[in-house]
Amino acid sequence: MATRSEYEGTRKLLILKIYVAIVAVSILHCSQNFSESGVDEALRENSMTPINPDGSGDTMPESSRPIDTMSTEVDLGGLLGEVPDEWHAVSPSNSMRVAEYHLHGSGDEEDGIIAVFYFGPGQGGDSQANIDRWVAQFQSENAQPLFRQWSERVSGMSVKRLEVSGTYNVGTMSGGSGESLENYMLFGAIVESPRGSYFFKSTGPEVVLQRYRESFERYISSLRPK
Repeated sequence: MATRSEYEGTRKLLILKIYVAIVAVSILHCSQNFSESGVDEALRENSMTPINPDGSGDTMPESSRPIDTMSTEVDLGGLLGEVPDEWHAVSPSNSMRVAEYHLHGSGDEEDGIIAVFYFGPGQGGDSQANIDRWVAQFQSENAQPLFRQWSERVSGMSVKRLEVSGTYNVGTMSGGSGESLENYMLFGAIVESPRGSYFFKSTGPEVVLQRYRESFERYISSLRPK
């Protein structure tokens, strides 16, 4: 007759064999029923997006989407240009402006403004004199504002360019009330077209204008005589 210790040993060995057999059957069952669709469904249930093995996908994160570069052709009375759709056209605030656009800021940021002036053939004054006047509307801690001036050609037309930043002293002739605005910026372009000079003046908080720098460059590069 088997002793009690022998009986307990046999019992434990039998239980171990049964456990191993159950695990083996479970593994075989899972391997036979595995499918890609099951994985995708599980991911969706946990608000996760499946990734294709080749690294491609149907969508991209919002921050990685290409910047919208849609535009609309606008005639300024003899000068054509592709106005970026992210600019917001408004009725010109005074009769000297042939077009006006607002550049929306984020949150409580003040909008930037793009004003387009045209006074007729031979009118509006010398290009360099206007550049100097725009620079004089700014000052910095050292009195002399930070600015960059250069020339380029667009569609065969001579274009005088300006970029200046600092404290902006808005004169009444520019639509202001004479107040001083700190941390402001100006993008300027004077296009000497066959019909006369067109003046493009963009002003606003520096943080806002920097955001629209690329679209302003794209717009100036699109200008062409009608």
